[in-house]
Formats: sequence, C-alpha cells, structure tokens
Amino acid sequence: TCRDCAGVPNGAAVYDACDVCQGDGSSCAGCDGVSGSGAVYDVCDVCGGNGRSCLDCAGVPNGAADYDQCDVCDGDGTSCTGCDGVLFSTATYDECDVCNGDGSTCAPI
Repeated sequence: TCRDCAGVPNGAAVYDACDVCQGDGSSCAGCDGVSGSGAVYDVCDVCGGNGRSCLDCAGVPNGAADYDQCDVCDGDGTSCTGCDGVLFSTATYDECDVCNGDGSTCAPI
C-alpha cells in the first residue's frame, strides 16, 4: 500500500511548497507572502528592498546626515561662506588677514 507523508495508508496528506507534510506553504514564505521567494526585510524595513531607501547622504541607514546649504553632506554651511559671513560670497582674507582687503593695511617690516 502507498502511504502519504503522514504515514497513513492511501492517505491524502501531501508535502506543501515548503516540504512540510500537510503544511499550508507559509513556513517558508518570504516577507512578500510567497512560498520560497526568499524575500526578506532590508535594513530600511522594506520587504525585498536593497537597503538604499533609508540611507542618509553619508550612506548610513536611517542616519541623520543631510546636505547643508553649500551642498556638503553633513556640513555646517561654512564651506561656501565668504570671510564676510555671506553665503556664496567671494570675499576672502588678504595677505594682511583683512576680510575683503586689498593688502594695503599690513604693517611695514
């Protein structure tokens, strides 16, 4: 006589997609609910995701780094500020260490 997977002669029990006798296929289902898909939650808690949807600008999952007004990741907004404190200003220190100076105020040596 033939026995089913439960050992019952001529029984109707069969293995499911997860190779479980009389199972419902859910024991090997991925996070997408599909048996045997292998889908898992990524670091961003996205089913089947690639882990990139929650990266900050520094590449840290769920991190706090953001671009500043100078478009610098995790910057403090000073890299595009001139010596006069104005964003995107071209003001620089001259050789006398005067902001936007012309070099004429240096003490003679």
